[in-house]
Amino acid sequence: MATVARRFYIDDVSKVEIAKELGLSRFKIARLLEQAKSTGVVTITLRDAGYVDDVMSAQLSAHMRLREAIVVETLGTDAQVRSQVGAAAATLLTETLHPGDVLGLAWGRTLTAMTEHLTSLPPVSVVQLTGAVGSDLAESPVEVVRKASLSAGGKAHAIFAPLVVEDAATAAALRRQTDVAAAMRLFTQVTVAVVAVGSWDPPISQFREVMSDADRAELAARGVQAEVAGILIDRHGRLVGEDFAERCLSISAQELGRVPRVIAVAAGADKAEAVLAVARSGLLSSLVTDRALAEVVLHEPFDHPAGG
Repeated sequence: MATVARRFYIDDVSKVEIAKELGLSRFKIARLLEQAKSTGVVTITLRDAGYVDDVMSAQLSAHMRLREAIVVETLGTDAQVRSQVGAAAATLLTETLHPGDVLGLAWGRTLTAMTEHLTSLPPVSVVQLTGAVGSDLAESPVEVVRKASLSAGGKAHAIFAPLVVEDAATAAALRRQTDVAAAMRLFTQVTVAVVAVGSWDPPISQFREVMSDADRAELAARGVQAEVAGILIDRHGRLVGEDFAERCLSISAQELGRVPRVIAVAAGADKAEAVLAVARSGLLSSLVTDRALAEVVLHEPFDHPAGG
């Protein structure tokens, strides 16, 4: 049995040839190969991490009424899954961006992973869509924009300010700063935006983590389910906390809604409800995700987006 298995699987010899070598019938060879698998002498591992499932991608796109969806097979730790999904997003940008596009980028661990896989983009301008969150420079939106602009050879427009501040007056003052104002004026010119999705229930959100306890509790009480580029959304796709948005330096829901193509990049079954919430808002046109998240979403009803 082991000899037959080695000749067939390792040496790539046909069943007919093996039968001639060993003086057995090809039916006996076939039975020995089946026995080798059933007894564990032969185990087969499919290493398909990173491959796109075209069938599930089409199903997800239709289910969520998106322009496009890309579902990739993933394997490994959370970081490895983010890397595999990020690589798929990087490929999508490489293949579909055009010279002269204005690429808007938010922030998040999956977007950081995406920029690690960007090698060459057409000449586009890159705009930061939100202020910074947290103190980790490696995962800051400024670093995401810098890496993407290096791949594109275009100009980077960064926002060197925090995403959320103490009050609306401070945010208004920061918006008037020359560099911040110049970047935010470009929001209306963005043709392609790439955003991550943060989940509030369960809590998987860097934005949520850096909020004060009081802000977090108040917004949770208002029913926040997800956040994208600093925009807070409930499970039905409705905007939450418009007053809180006045304290944020980020693209508005209205501005993001006018971007022709908005691509969300998210992974993990735990983020499925958050992705559904953002999709129901009508803000998304595309989604890059993994099989685990896609399988959950496909079993959930998808109502008409809150925006119409």
